[in-house]
Amino acid sequence: MAVIYKKNAQNVYKIPLYRFFWFWWLLVVSLAFLSSIIGLVVSIKAVQFALWSLVCVLIIIRAYSLMKSVINAKSIKTYITQKGSERAITKSLLATMSVNQLRDTPYIAVPRVTVGASLPSCVKVSMEKLPGMYDIEKLTEDINSSFRGKLGAYAVVSSRITDDGLYYKFVLEDKGSDKTWRPKTLEEMKQNSHEIKLQNDLIINLADKPHIIAWGKSGSGKSSLLLSILLQLFMSGSEVYFIDPKSEFSAFQEFYPSERIQEDTEPILKLLRNVCDELRRRQKIVAKAVKKQQKIGLRGYDIGLTPIVVVADEIGSAVASMDSKQKKEFLAVLTQIVQKGRSVSIFCIVATQSPKTDTTLSSDIRSQFATKILLGSANAETQRMAFDGEVATKGGVDRFKGFYISDGKTDETPLSFAVTDLHTHHLNDLKRFEKAYKMGFQSDEHKKQTK
Repeated sequence: MAVIYKKNAQNVYKIPLYRFFWFWWLLVVSLAFLSSIIGLVVSIKAVQFALWSLVCVLIIIRAYSLMKSVINAKSIKTYITQKGSERAITKSLLATMSVNQLRDTPYIAVPRVTVGASLPSCVKVSMEKLPGMYDIEKLTEDINSSFRGKLGAYAVVSSRITDDGLYYKFVLEDKGSDKTWRPKTLEEMKQNSHEIKLQNDLIINLADKPHIIAWGKSGSGKSSLLLSILLQLFMSGSEVYFIDPKSEFSAFQEFYPSERIQEDTEPILKLLRNVCDELRRRQKIVAKAVKKQQKIGLRGYDIGLTPIVVVADEIGSAVASMDSKQKKEFLAVLTQIVQKGRSVSIFCIVATQSPKTDTTLSSDIRSQFATKILLGSANAETQRMAFDGEVATKGGVDRFKGFYISDGKTDETPLSFAVTDLHTHHLNDLKRFEKAYKMGFQSDEHKKQTK
């Protein structure tokens, strides 16, 4: 519900006293004290009891409300931050009159503002949409100018109106902190099985959030992103199969099984058929485990199956060289992998140019990717195609930067993304990939032998 402000004698809009909880609490306390004083002369015990009982009820209600808010905020400090931010945003709305252009009206309706702080990753702001409020860019400016002090570096990265048209939703991130992960050694790249670190505050477990897709034009950092992921997959002992129409990974054949790196149409189709055969074999393994352990819903992750990851770079180029029959088979097999692979630890990581121009992957296939990354600057239409209708804040994006969404982590709201920096400490050298593969291979062999 919107809050009504009234203009006082100094032409300043204030909330009327009767809108505050403490006003009614003090009124009841005053009446209770007054009844106690009068009770010294005239016996009115029933009235006294009723008033003091009301005081206690109000205290309990207020304490419960505060306790619930603090629990939701997860800490008193965060709760104080949220309330302070809500007051600051409301003050900014009043100062700029963004909520009402009729400056001479004695009353003004101000939308209720709710701040949810998931610090340090982001701050989420929800605001009622009142009649006449349409300029979301102006509201974005008001919100940005509201944050001061410790939150001064936070700025809106995503803004939208909800589908029902009743609320504005804003997401702010700390623009002063660098999310770029800069690992110094290979050992630092090693993650737990199924896990991939994408930036400083983002680790994806493929078992829970299967499949990753990244879009980006040449020079946006797409290849660097893939190389970072590959190093981690090699280090963890995952089996990686490459669809490589542009021979980006042909150099890996010096140390990596060449049959897992395919460039031409028929070998690519054969590779995917083999993956599907393995998928069916693993389904039987999981079924046996379910029967043996008497646990419904077991996954490959739960019984220790080694992840198999199909990495496709410039997937559109691969499909472009196929005839209609080959393309149909390719998409059918790929669909099987993305839809059924999660339960048996088989995943896809795909990189391509643009969701706007990429007609290779249908919306049904794209919907299976839990993590979607868009690198470089992109217009609103491209962002909507990448993020299922969501749009990040307008403006340019630096090289090796972009936005992402990930199921369960971003509430379908695009957050800023930074590609891992392998160059600073020379982790992009071919010898490093060879060493990572050997380390992961030996680790995986050891795990198999100890089972």
